[in-house]
Amino acid sequence: MNRSSSLEMCCAFNTSHVVGIAADHGGFELKEYIVKMLRDAGAEVIDFSSAKLQPDDDYPDFVVPLARAVVSGQVKRGVAICGSGVGACIAANKIPGVRACLVHDPFSAHQGVEDDDLNLICLGGLVVGHALAWELVRRFLVSQFSGKERHRRRLEKITCLEHQCNPEAIDSSNETGDSDPSLKLHLFRHGETEWSLTSQHTSRTDLMLTAHGEDQARELGETLGEIVFTQVITSPLQRARKTCELAALRHTAEIDADLTEWNYGDYEGKRSTEIVVNSPDWNLFRDGCPNGESPEQVLVRADRLIARLRTLRGDVALSSHGQFGGVLAARWIGLPLAAAEHFPLGTASHSILARDPHHPEVSVIAQWNKTLGVANGSHQLEKAIERWENEGGEIPPASTPP
Repeated sequence: MNRSSSLEMCCAFNTSHVVGIAADHGGFELKEYIVKMLRDAGAEVIDFSSAKLQPDDDYPDFVVPLARAVVSGQVKRGVAICGSGVGACIAANKIPGVRACLVHDPFSAHQGVEDDDLNLICLGGLVVGHALAWELVRRFLVSQFSGKERHRRRLEKITCLEHQCNPEAIDSSNETGDSDPSLKLHLFRHGETEWSLTSQHTSRTDLMLTAHGEDQARELGETLGEIVFTQVITSPLQRARKTCELAALRHTAEIDADLTEWNYGDYEGKRSTEIVVNSPDWNLFRDGCPNGESPEQVLVRADRLIARLRTLRGDVALSSHGQFGGVLAARWIGLPLAAAEHFPLGTASHSILARDPHHPEVSVIAQWNKTLGVANGSHQLEKAIERWENEGGEIPPASTPP
């Protein structure tokens, strides 16, 4: 197929989306062809395969990194190829969050996306010809998940099974497959600590709140008014537990390790400006942390927690942390984990995850990163400016009027 034909066939898929591909020796030749077709069509492709044909290689060594890239959001969708496609499919589906399927017909290539939110297609390099394989990949990439309620309901049940949730979370008697539509998750980030003041990454280091952080927590409790929480759940770390206590939430608090902050591993206590000196392209939500948690590990516990939370009712308080709070928000509304970077949280902030009252099947962010009063807001602004300057930003001087 020539370049003009390739462009014509691919004009419908979004070439700004990164496509990942991986193959072992049995799919190497077909992989090379698909990569060329995609790049000729203007797509950005990340190839997780060996640079050269290796007759004794093993498909999990290539397919698993591809699958993890799909889950983390590094690539939008993936194409995995081995001799039959079966092994690649089995390996890919071992990674939580991957929905991979062996596809050899055009109908399944698009229907799997529209109904089942397929995010990784598997092909048999010794089974399908080049022209058919390209048509399958093209249809897979142009298709979009329909988002219909019945499909979301089924996928939530699969997610619950995938993470071995409490079977009660899968309630066939609930027509929406979801929790009571009145459920509201009130997400609180803990108050200020010494390391939040200096923009140091803090996960398992069990810091106390500063005096100002304690004041924030008390004021947070005052802003909650007459809300009666049916349940209060907190991270085990003392900064989150203390925030609950000072906000007068302690009497019902339950500790859940799934609310703990992202484990920064070797980056614990470091600032982003220090990390990027040696790793200029580092992104927590894409790369994770050495000797800490990977994006896939954080995704597993976020989805596991959400599956549990969907079984609750009424107003539920969650006391957690900045980065994990962003992950929880992204996953609540069905975004990939990588989107969590767009959901920052200030200390002692109050956010609400809920359901659209007019469309109960739709998860929404009803409130995000609401901070406290004017005095506290000024303090937060000062710290935000300080952080920006410390991390390399410059505040331009005010212009002098002519």
